[in-house]
Amino acid sequence: MNRCVKCGFPEGGRPGVFFVNNVCSACINSEKKKEINFKERQEWLTQFIKENKSDNEYDCLIAVSGGKDSHMIVKRLMENHGIKNPLLVTTLDEYTQTEAGKHNLKNIAEVFDVDHIYFRYKPKTCVKEMLEGFENELNPLKLLDERMVAGDGIPMKIAKKFGINLVFYGESNFEYGTIENLDIFHPMSDDKVKYIFIGAIYPYSIYDSYQEAKTVGFKDLDDCNEWNRQGTVENFTQIDSIAYLTHQWCKFVKFGAQRTTDIACRLVRENKLTRDQAILLIKERDFVCDPMAKRDFCRALNITEEYFDKIVDKHANDTLVKKDIDGVWKLKEFIEK
Repeated sequence: MNRCVKCGFPEGGRPGVFFVNNVCSACINSEKKKEINFKERQEWLTQFIKENKSDNEYDCLIAVSGGKDSHMIVKRLMENHGIKNPLLVTTLDEYTQTEAGKHNLKNIAEVFDVDHIYFRYKPKTCVKEMLEGFENELNPLKLLDERMVAGDGIPMKIAKKFGINLVFYGESNFEYGTIENLDIFHPMSDDKVKYIFIGAIYPYSIYDSYQEAKTVGFKDLDDCNEWNRQGTVENFTQIDSIAYLTHQWCKFVKFGAQRTTDIACRLVRENKLTRDQAILLIKERDFVCDPMAKRDFCRALNITEEYFDKIVDKHANDTLVKKDIDGVWKLKEFIEK
């Protein structure tokens, strides 16, 4: 398996990521950020909000999960850019919320004293769609993710209902290397509603978001002492619900990379790990499907773990992964050495 010479990300590990001279496009983009004048962009945003924020009850809408990025976005918009009364919108999944996730959703509205809409999509339909996505593409949350970010998604519909013309999101796909430019506006922006990536205003970093969020009451899994996750390298990203980790793991048998790879390689770009450390973590952890997450996933979809394994086996990319003597899918790269 060809890996990025800078961060260790595998070629083919994410659709849309490309390599130039053995360097992945996420690392290429990381270098591009050094040439961007973010202070100038922050000054621009303050003026843009002043001139364009909604002339009604709400200044803007912010799509939030309740996680570290959500806290960072709300904090910076309210402290640095003149936002006084945002409307927060969360689209829920059907997985079991963690205690940290419950706290953080409660905290983000309370600490900033703002209105917060929880949107629960039709539960039976949602489960049916998740099962179909899992069975057909090994991508159970495909439609839920689209409802968050598509042009006719839930935050967009709510913004239009309330006459809100500014909507904020976190990072764009630039961070993952699947697009080449760090544009401020989402492509679906039009004359009526502007969709803005905060990750294009402040240089995005998971540790930056985490540190900002902790100052306003964000809790991670360690704070709540509830779950020592397997198959990860930290306990503070994507911690809102338990089974979401299994959704992430499904990428491993298809593309040869999942959450450990994503975060470890990002931490190399953020100078928190070396490439060799990242590769070691990937070898030791990336193949692991957290058992607690798997159980919750099967509960939510009303399937057995045996059926889960059957569907995974059907979609596994046997050019990349192979079962070891214990029947566990692992990268051929590491098994056959």
